[in-house]
Amino acid sequence: MAKPVKDYLMFIEAFIDQFSWAFAKTMPNIPYYYVVRGDLSVDKRKVFDEFDGYIKQRGYKKLFYGKCYNYLNIGNYKYWIIEDILNRAKL
Repeated sequence: MAKPVKDYLMFIEAFIDQFSWAFAKTMPNIPYYYVVRGDLSVDKRKVFDEFDGYIKQRGYKKLFYGKCYNYLNIGNYKYWIIEDILNRAKL
C-alpha cells in the first residue's frame, strides 16, 4: 500500500475511533452501528464528507435490498454512508 494511502487510512481510523456508535435497533437481524453527520462538530463534518468521497472513490459497490451502496472495508468493519449517516458492520 502506498504511504499516502496508508497515512490517510490511519487518519480515518483515528477519526472513526472517536465516535460513540449507536446500534441500529430497526434491523436487529442485520446488526450494524451508525453515526449521524448532523451530530458532529463542524470540523468533524468536513472529515465525514471527505471520508464519504473516499468510500465512493476507493470502495466497492454492493446491492442491499435492491439499492446499490458504496462500501469500504477497514480493519474488521465495513463502512458505508446513506445520506448523512455513516454506518458500520463487522465483516
